[in-house]
Amino acid sequence: MKNEPTFERTDAENTTTDSTAQFVATDANSDKIPGRFLHGKSGKFADGIDSDLITKTKNQIRSLVSEIAELSRTATDRTDFFRGFLIRTTSALASEGGAVWLADEKNQPLELVYHVNMEQISLATDPVAQSRHSQLLNKIREENEPTLIPPNSGTADIAEAGNPTDKLLLFGPLVVNNQTVGLVEIFQRPGAGPTTQRGYLRFLAQMCEIASDFLKDSKLQNFGQQQALWQQLDSFVKSIHNGLDPDQIAYVLANESRRIIGCDRVSVVLNKSGRWQIQAVSGLDSIERRADQIKKLQTLTRAVIKGQEPLWYSGDDQNLSPQIEKRLHEYIDKSHTKMIAVLPLKKPTDSSTSETKQNSNVKPIGALIVEQLKDSTIDGPLKRRVEVICDHSESALANAVEHNSLFLLPLWKTIGKMLQPFSAAQLPKTVTILSVLAGIIAFFVLFPYPFTLSSNGQLKPQIQNEVYARIGGILQEVYVQENDGERVKQNDVLARMSNNDLDVQIQNLEGKINQTNEQIRKFRSAQSQRLERYDSIMLDGELRNSEEELASLNRELELKKKQANELLVRSPADGFVVNWQVRKNLLKRPVDRGQNLMTVVDPDGGWQLELEIPERRLGHLLKCTRENDEPLKVSFALVSHPGKEFKGELTQVDEKLQVYGDDGNCAKAIVSFYNDQIPADLLKSGTRVNAKLQCGTRSIGYVWFHELFETVQMTYKYWF
Repeated sequence: MKNEPTFERTDAENTTTDSTAQFVATDANSDKIPGRFLHGKSGKFADGIDSDLITKTKNQIRSLVSEIAELSRTATDRTDFFRGFLIRTTSALASEGGAVWLADEKNQPLELVYHVNMEQISLATDPVAQSRHSQLLNKIREENEPTLIPPNSGTADIAEAGNPTDKLLLFGPLVVNNQTVGLVEIFQRPGAGPTTQRGYLRFLAQMCEIASDFLKDSKLQNFGQQQALWQQLDSFVKSIHNGLDPDQIAYVLANESRRIIGCDRVSVVLNKSGRWQIQAVSGLDSIERRADQIKKLQTLTRAVIKGQEPLWYSGDDQNLSPQIEKRLHEYIDKSHTKMIAVLPLKKPTDSSTSETKQNSNVKPIGALIVEQLKDSTIDGPLKRRVEVICDHSESALANAVEHNSLFLLPLWKTIGKMLQPFSAAQLPKTVTILSVLAGIIAFFVLFPYPFTLSSNGQLKPQIQNEVYARIGGILQEVYVQENDGERVKQNDVLARMSNNDLDVQIQNLEGKINQTNEQIRKFRSAQSQRLERYDSIMLDGELRNSEEELASLNRELELKKKQANELLVRSPADGFVVNWQVRKNLLKRPVDRGQNLMTVVDPDGGWQLELEIPERRLGHLLKCTRENDEPLKVSFALVSHPGKEFKGELTQVDEKLQVYGDDGNCAKAIVSFYNDQIPADLLKSGTRVNAKLQCGTRSIGYVWFHELFETVQMTYKYWF
């Protein structure tokens, strides 16, 4: 208990002692002081006390009473209230001192809450007097009545209640809900008359009523706070026991316990792979483990866990070991924490006593770190809240760690889930479900269903000729008419191209040929003249060179003229040009050698389907063609005429894969059909079709899910 500074009166207060005692001995609200008579001329009572001094004292006491009443309505802390209450009450009674005794529970002994000048009473140094005084307190508490005890009353027996002091003791009970929860004790000077003493007691009883009202209100407030605390604690307990994941429990513990404890920050440390690491910090979704502050806190926690003793630090480090003190100050210098508590969390045993928790043989499973950043106070309620949090945290973390340490835990969980439907309560339902599933599986496996492979394609004429540019140039003229009714014949000129480079080359060759002919003519004319032998030989050699050069130029010119002749685009066969808007698309445009210019088809020839078989379906198709001697039946529908289905047969499959459209690698397949099935106006080259190739029968489950099975096989088969 706190021993507050002694209460000392001023000179003015000592001067008014007698008048104060006389006033308190009567009704505090009365303007008359019975037993004294005032002289009208002198303004004094008959015993010589100044009436002005009485009036002043009366006003002081009323002011003190008002202050006590106001203090009971505004004070929130019990110690602060009784400090102000006792100082004002002893001042109003002009007593030498006083004390306030309280007990939190009915059967608990009274404890000193606050006192004034108690160390000046003989109780402070006499154990026998203290024992008798303690017995007296218990007796007054049981009687529950305002009581006045004369000085040195009772015997000297240590077991007997009595007043061992030379002071007049006044006792006023503090009653809450018809139960005495405390006493107010006043040390008054003896010698006053019975009427004055009764006045003392009546005044003290009135003050105790005010103090009792304060205790009632304070108790109601405590009940409300405790109810809110219990609600928070209930929610906290449910949340940390709602799962067996240590990381999740650490996160909930850090964030939920901070509100219950009423601190600034809570951190949780767990053992991860043999190392103590901070797993959760209140207010943080993730932890930056490379941060210097986190590293220093982890180092401090490891040192505390190694010592297996809780660390409570609020500024005093005298009792700390050098290892912990060094790491503590390193962390405080970084975090500026005013108060920190590091409490190792141990696995609870069958006996959850404090001695068991302090057993060094019990290995810690974690640690709880509580921090205050502004306040360094460590009071009793804070410690009790932290201890409650630690108790529940230890059991939750211990269960989670033990659960997750089980060998092959995921396997046992899976087996447990698998066996759960076969329990006695679930067995009928399980049998029914399994029967239905067996029937469905049997239906999928045993029921036959036509197996078809779908594919896209287009109509193609059986006779189709592509017209390519045999030489590069610019398309100058197109002779094909825009109407569809015009036929072309083989070797008909469809278009004319021009090539300026080729024309220049021909002109250059012709010029060189003319020059060479002129040289030959000159050489032959010179041979007819009379020349020396050497000159004649030289002239013959030059003539032969010129003739050879002329022959080479003529051959080159012939090739260039053949190329020029290829600038005329001719039809490779009889038929129709099926290209759309040939003039618009080709006229006056440059083309490269080998570029497709037009397509000539024979309308009198047959039509066929050209299908694009995706690579994933090609294996099924080839297997089916090998197993069947007859061509596979094909049904198809035109995209332009979807309401009609046509029949055909597969005649050829190109096993070489190429990329066509969005289906990726595909193989070409040719399907023949009777052309008279389709109206003539629908037989258009390039008409898209949707086809189904009939590949016999398979089970309905295979037909429906074979692509799913194959996808799973291709995805996972070669992963392991």
